[in-house]
Amino acid sequence: MSTTHIQLSKLHVSTANARKTFSKAGIEEMQASIIAHGLMQNLVVTEGDKGKYYVVAGGRRLAALNALQKTGKLPKVHEVPCRIVTEEEAAELSLAENTVREAMHPVDEFQAFARLIDEGATAEQVAARFGKTEKQVLQRMKLARVAPVILKAYRAEEISLEVVMAFTITDDQKRQAKVFKELQGWMRDNPREIRARLTDKMVRKDDCIARFVGISRYEKAGGTLRTDLFGDEVFLENPELLQALAKEKLTAAIEALQAEGWSWIETEDTSLAYRCEHLEPAPESAPTALIKERDKLKKKIAEFEEKYQAASDEDEEEELLDARNKAEGELEVVDDKLEAYKTYTPEQKSISGCCVSIDHGGKLDITKGLVRPEDRRKSSQPEDEPQDEESEAEDKPKMPESLKRDLEGYRQQIAQAEIASHPAIAFDLMAFTIAFKSLSDSTLHSGAAINFSQQYPTPTVRQDKTKASDTLAKLRAGLSVAWLSEETESAQFAAFRELSREDKDRILAYCTAMTLQPQLHNPGAFEDALALTGASVAEYWRPTATNYLSRIKRQQLIEIGRAIRICGDQWVERNKNAKKSVLVAELDSSFAVSHNPDTLDAIKNWLPEGMAFTTAEKQPSKAKKKAA
Repeated sequence: MSTTHIQLSKLHVSTANARKTFSKAGIEEMQASIIAHGLMQNLVVTEGDKGKYYVVAGGRRLAALNALQKTGKLPKVHEVPCRIVTEEEAAELSLAENTVREAMHPVDEFQAFARLIDEGATAEQVAARFGKTEKQVLQRMKLARVAPVILKAYRAEEISLEVVMAFTITDDQKRQAKVFKELQGWMRDNPREIRARLTDKMVRKDDCIARFVGISRYEKAGGTLRTDLFGDEVFLENPELLQALAKEKLTAAIEALQAEGWSWIETEDTSLAYRCEHLEPAPESAPTALIKERDKLKKKIAEFEEKYQAASDEDEEEELLDARNKAEGELEVVDDKLEAYKTYTPEQKSISGCCVSIDHGGKLDITKGLVRPEDRRKSSQPEDEPQDEESEAEDKPKMPESLKRDLEGYRQQIAQAEIASHPAIAFDLMAFTIAFKSLSDSTLHSGAAINFSQQYPTPTVRQDKTKASDTLAKLRAGLSVAWLSEETESAQFAAFRELSREDKDRILAYCTAMTLQPQLHNPGAFEDALALTGASVAEYWRPTATNYLSRIKRQQLIEIGRAIRICGDQWVERNKNAKKSVLVAELDSSFAVSHNPDTLDAIKNWLPEGMAFTTAEKQPSKAKKKAA
């Protein structure tokens, strides 16, 4: 074999070259290496006719050289060092070069990159010299600085690269080693569990308290961020500082409210607002013309309603409907203007207070004009004592928080049963949620926590045997899950792939359904998905003395009786002074068995506010005037 320099234009890939495929990334890396370090290994060629030479070993180097010359980074006439071999030697040498070699172990590569940085090179410079991105270089540096005991385990093939990557979420090697030592069984090879343990004292960037304080304010105060180079998450490393900044901001808001003259301000008990009576501020200083305009529009809308009910022609109905919608839009504008004039009087502030909290989006949530139950009881009669109906109308009690949680739980079960029964809707809900979170900067107010961790209702609801729980149990029992009995994850995946599309759809629907969170009606994609199922919540759940009626106020019971029209207004008149226990018993009986065929639908379909599966309120159908 002899060595000589040959012009690049005379070199061509030989058919005897064992490697036929070159990756674009591999060629780009080789270009960067040649520019930074020169050609470190000669090409191996055979001599052809008419001054041509054929490369049997070094095809990637040849492709990189041609690319560099094409972009002007090499001169038009460039000579390449080559070893010339015979045709008999060519195939064997090509195969030997591509097979009889061992790639550098990843840890050796990580540490080599880290040494270059330690010696003064920047990540940008190293990236340029080796055909990598700057992020790839930074990732290798992180991996090189993981605790030695972890890298040793990786070299010994005891753990995977994904596990090593998980430990890079912190630079504290002592903490890395401590967590690694504590890991047992399945946790030892679970990157998610490792990250969770290493970040248990950190706060995620999208956490509500981080949003409330603001990242720029946190960093300005000396707080530091920790970015997961192998994921998308960013963590705040100084939770004590974050809490102090949040407290400072909350204190400023509380002081401003105190200056307004409120009787009390609550920041700890976030459920208190649900138990309080809400006072309505009045537009005390609103212009008379604005109030008159509002009254005029309300009167106009009422007139449209009367004419609509009496109309017999479809064109007339449509015209009246358009006119009413226009008047309602104008009324909404007027109400928005009046809202700016609404203020609480000093008398209202003296008997009420405010609840201050941070909502899920990180915004300050202030609810004003709240009268606590104990304050209200001081000036009211005992709950079971007959009250004057006029005074009760003024008292609009809120739903107890425990009852609200239970209703949310019952509704959650029903939602899960229906979504699990409708694979197409489940797929759309899952895909929409994932796409929204991945592609949008907005906050998704969805009832589906699409991370496939099961969501459960309150213990009270879980202990009840309901139609929804029975439906879910039957759906779960009908799933094809034999693939789970395979011994390895790979075998499980292979068996899962053999399932029919129908079986996979049922599994996907059930798993999506089990991510649904408990909530009453909250407009959005989640509610639209529930409405698409066409399910009637009333067919799953009915109010009873135990689950609802005994847990609400007397006046609310009266209003339920009025809504389902039991014996007309006579029932309301007859029971207006009855004790709560009597009302509960009668309504419980009425919901269990309907005595009057004329009121059957009203009793059968009545639900507490927020329980039904409905989309945003739709316009009334022309064919159904009563809906208007």
